[in-house]
Amino acid sequence: MHQHSDIKLPKVTPGLLFILLISLIAKGLGTWFPLVGSLLFAILIGVTLRNTTNLAASWQAGIQFTLKRLLKVAIVFLGVGLSLLEIMKIGQSAVWIIFVSVVVGISVTYVVGKLLGINPRLSLLIGIGTSICGATAISAVKGIIGAKENETAYALSTIVFFNLVAFITFPIIGHLLGLSQVSFGIWAGTAVHDTSSAVAVGYSYGDHAGEAATTVKLARTLFLIPVMFLLPFMLKSDTPSKGSTYRKAFPWFVLMFLGVSILHTFGVIPDIMEGILGSLSKFMIIMVMAAVGLQVSIKDLSKLGFKPLLTGLIASITCAVISLLFII
Repeated sequence: MHQHSDIKLPKVTPGLLFILLISLIAKGLGTWFPLVGSLLFAILIGVTLRNTTNLAASWQAGIQFTLKRLLKVAIVFLGVGLSLLEIMKIGQSAVWIIFVSVVVGISVTYVVGKLLGINPRLSLLIGIGTSICGATAISAVKGIIGAKENETAYALSTIVFFNLVAFITFPIIGHLLGLSQVSFGIWAGTAVHDTSSAVAVGYSYGDHAGEAATTVKLARTLFLIPVMFLLPFMLKSDTPSKGSTYRKAFPWFVLMFLGVSILHTFGVIPDIMEGILGSLSKFMIIMVMAAVGLQVSIKDLSKLGFKPLLTGLIASITCAVISLLFII
């Protein structure tokens, strides 16, 4: 019995320690080379290790834990420094941009996928992943549309690939166009696919940009709910246990994020606590980025062929351009 509990408790530990090590190195490098930044270093170290070494299978649990759980904790902690009024102000100005880019993003991907002869399930996955919230959206809808595992893996790989591209290109474009912190944050929040990457791209531009990106990205995540209800009608397919899929996919952490920011708005959380949680959440996002990097297999990406990547590219550019036009 004792032995069993030994195995169960630290299952995520080896992977977490590995990610912690990468994150500390990335943080150090980011301090020395602020132009590159800790977040990008974390991704690059992750990608390099994933593609040049054999990662221990025992690390996978920790990597998945970081991507799924730690990210949500980090986002809830980010709410510590945001007042509800600020969130409502940013959210209000971004709702239309989000709505248009989600609708156009999914539609364009679907049409392009049809033209390229890609399975409609795959193009829907890529479209929803691109225009709503990356891996979270793909995981949430794959059950509803009955996507196969390899289609899900395809869609996830394209999303991760374009997250990396956004990481490098967005801040450069932002500086070239002279975007303000808040404008850049709204752009990152509406156009970068995954929540972790959108938040990280925002913070790489500045703290205010990071806060705006977090707020907008969470508002965008909520668009997953109407899309999930509409999907079965779009595909005219009925799959069992939709109720449980909806429940599982509902982004509860968004409500917790709002709850924490309400506490902040009313001054309930002591300043010292806010400082600690704020710093902790930013470090956790470096850890999430390291985990994202550890998932990028260049070999798998090259196996995809160019069609899904081309579809993803067109979807990504569409979302980025639409939201940018609204902001400029």
